[in-house]
Amino acid sequence: MEGPLPALMAEVVPVGTERRFAHLMLRDDPFFGRLPPRAEEEAIDFALAAGQTAADRVVPQYGCAPEAIAASLRVPVTHSDQVPQAGKTILFSEYSDRPPSITIYTRSVNEANRLIRDNGLSESLGIADLTPMHLAHELYHHLEARKLTGGTAGFRIQTFGLGPLRLSTGLPSLCEIAADRFALVVLGLKVPPKVMQFITIHRHNSEYAWHLLEELQRIPI
Repeated sequence: MEGPLPALMAEVVPVGTERRFAHLMLRDDPFFGRLPPRAEEEAIDFALAAGQTAADRVVPQYGCAPEAIAASLRVPVTHSDQVPQAGKTILFSEYSDRPPSITIYTRSVNEANRLIRDNGLSESLGIADLTPMHLAHELYHHLEARKLTGGTAGFRIQTFGLGPLRLSTGLPSLCEIAADRFALVVLGLKVPPKVMQFITIHRHNSEYAWHLLEELQRIPI
């Protein structure tokens, strides 16, 4: 199935729950195959709780404005006109730990904002400018990197076992799930942040956007 962006978003918003997107992210994790049976929900619960805890600590102290939170935490925010890509993924924002800094890629964000405006989507999405959402997402990465919140590193899965020797690793996707929960709570978003990715995906590959919707719909609620 294919169609215009408004038709796609009308389908995505009702089914695009936070937990469904979390399942999609987790299943793309390089270590997902190591996750024990029936541990998928446990991993997602852990990540969502981590993002919620971070938001519950930050909002009373710094408020709900991501720019103000960044300033209070002394994290420089740069707005770049570059259009970087990670493989086939278009980047909207990026966090660097050494030294701490956040980059917002304005061309990517502005394109999505224009599509929201031109297609009359701001009311259904509850947002017209995606900049604060991406900034809030990256701020969570700063909180976790600097150990200002418990984070997701505590969730470990075994990758190797031989006699008494045990090796384990974390799941990188959990940090992304937690960062989206953090942004959702801090900004009081109407829909999960990952709903917004469909806007750009449709712009560059509408067929894949509709395919991703079908994949999302197949995930049990």
